[in-house]
Amino acid sequence: MPRIGTPRNDALISLGDYFDEISLELGFKPHGWQSHLHSVSSQLSKRDAVFEGQSELQFHAQHIGCLVGRQSGKTAWSVSRVVGQALFSYQKDIAELVGLPRIIPQKIIYTAQRRVTAVEKWREHCDIIQASPLGRYVEHVAGQTGHECLTFTNGSQYRPITPNRNAARGMSVDLIIVDEALTHPLWLLSTLRPTMAQRHSALGCIGAQFVVISNAGTDDSELLNHLQDIGQLSVQNNDDSRVWMEWSMEPGSDPLAHSTWETTMPTLNQPNGISMEFMIEESKTMKLSDFMREYLCHRVNDSDDRVIDWEQWKQLERYDVLLGADPVLAIDISWDRARSSIVAASGEGPYIPVEVIEAKEGVDWLTPRIIDVAERHRCPVIVDTGGPAAAMHLILENHGIEVIPFAAKDVANAAGSFYDNVRNQRIAHGNDWRLNDAVKGATKRPLGERWAFTRKGNVDISPLVAASFAVWAIDSGMVDKPALYT
Repeated sequence: MPRIGTPRNDALISLGDYFDEISLELGFKPHGWQSHLHSVSSQLSKRDAVFEGQSELQFHAQHIGCLVGRQSGKTAWSVSRVVGQALFSYQKDIAELVGLPRIIPQKIIYTAQRRVTAVEKWREHCDIIQASPLGRYVEHVAGQTGHECLTFTNGSQYRPITPNRNAARGMSVDLIIVDEALTHPLWLLSTLRPTMAQRHSALGCIGAQFVVISNAGTDDSELLNHLQDIGQLSVQNNDDSRVWMEWSMEPGSDPLAHSTWETTMPTLNQPNGISMEFMIEESKTMKLSDFMREYLCHRVNDSDDRVIDWEQWKQLERYDVLLGADPVLAIDISWDRARSSIVAASGEGPYIPVEVIEAKEGVDWLTPRIIDVAERHRCPVIVDTGGPAAAMHLILENHGIEVIPFAAKDVANAAGSFYDNVRNQRIAHGNDWRLNDAVKGATKRPLGERWAFTRKGNVDISPLVAASFAVWAIDSGMVDKPALYT
């Protein structure tokens, strides 16, 4: 049982056994925590009012939240939940139970910390489904970028979506699963939940559910922390209209004690679970705060490696200092090439305003966009010749664009300059959410005897990296003598 959790209401009917059977057909013998979450999250209760064509029963809870440690079987639980929901229209006994002749095809979406991660996980789910006996219910799998969709033979659809402000816009959805919710900002909730409004009470449906499943986050994990606080309050108030469960460490426990692991990790020393031997080695090699967060689901304070103080950054928002007529441009590409950014900066008296020109998924758009902006404004472009955007150096020069090449020492200088200028209150920004998210998620990595921003992580920091390049170029006077710079 979870340390904190919504209990099973024996007065309510549950579809838990059905989802467990789906799990077995997919090749997974459910762990106890998975069965318990299936049971409580799929409880049914009577609708307050029933219109013609509506089900008499609906899901009792609209919000489902679960904290469980890494490698505990979140993927198996999620794919079982997806397939079980998708095949509702074939389940005559469930339709009769809820008072319908037939449950209509379901619309299901999945998201993770980044689009590339969501698509990779969705593909993993598709592979699991197709390799199982339930693969006979798969009509078609579309893999075209931006149009990925698994369509079942009954018309149900399962899609991955990008976790941005336009996510699922225009869709009507029955089930949303947000994986690794620790990485998401709070606004994602207001972006996704409205897509469920119509389907919750639609004819032939049995209610919509918003599911978050994750290990613990940090103080900056806005979405997860918000839902955790509400979920814990619901448990305290015996309110089972919202399901919340967490297999987490008791505060004050010794995080390195084996007894703590045994009472926290539901699959420790279980078949297809995590071995004690593995955990002992992890506890020796991982940073303690990361170990507590990843495996013991204990929320930790901001990382000691965090670079920029969020409160200081917020104070730099101003609209009386704007980008000037002669800016310098900088580009950066995320380490996995999933996103790209163009940022501009200029020197305006004692201030250096920065502005995100463009920051979005992929790299295909970057070349034509940066050439267009650089030619129109006749400004140089900074390229990190040792980073993911290195190939852009020659591409831009071949188009007649003036390029300022950055080497490793410049990347470190840029990170340090940006940090100092934030502390000295010289940076001015317009509260752009893309740059804000990068600032909040940025940590540092050693670079010789200095440091740079860490590229690998759950947050796209390419807007911040590009901004640091542009600020360093302005701060150092580099743009005043590009011909002498080597």
